[in-house]
Amino acid sequence: MNNESLKLFAGMGIVASLVLGLGWTAVAVAQEDLAEMDMATLNQRAAKLDPEHYKFVQPVCTRCHTPALFLHSRQWDAWGNIFRQMTGYGAEATPEQWDNIYKYFATALTQINVNHADIDELVTVLGVDEKTAIAIVQRRSDKKFETAEDVEAVPGVSKARIEGLGPRLLFDQPPEVE
Repeated sequence: MNNESLKLFAGMGIVASLVLGLGWTAVAVAQEDLAEMDMATLNQRAAKLDPEHYKFVQPVCTRCHTPALFLHSRQWDAWGNIFRQMTGYGAEATPEQWDNIYKYFATALTQINVNHADIDELVTVLGVDEKTAIAIVQRRSDKKFETAEDVEAVPGVSKARIEGLGPRLLFDQPPEVE
């Protein structure tokens, strides 16, 4: 992902659940509960969200932070702001590591409001191609999406990906940015 892609991130969100294993299992995890977990347990939790990409997140992000700091969902713009802030503080990674870090946060921890996301955000977070993202934008201009099934009905949208988003798939107004 390049710097243009990082411009996608907007607004902050809060979390009430984590993805565990395959599919969604809603688990209320308060930030203070995460703070009480040891590093091994936190890394296990974080790895279960997306094992393929977490192996790139762990050596870069946990060099300075425990996973408790990032094991909650935010909107894509908010993650971008954090990535820019961390690189400003000196966080270093190879292009391959950054690409996988962005994919981890996009697929495992990002909230998306399908009625307000731009095309690039839809492509990145929903994992659809640009043609499908354009179809989503066109569809919502006629009628707002109200359910996951509404989104799944758009040709090119993966039912498994929508199910994987679980409560991170939003349909209401975007949160106010402070």
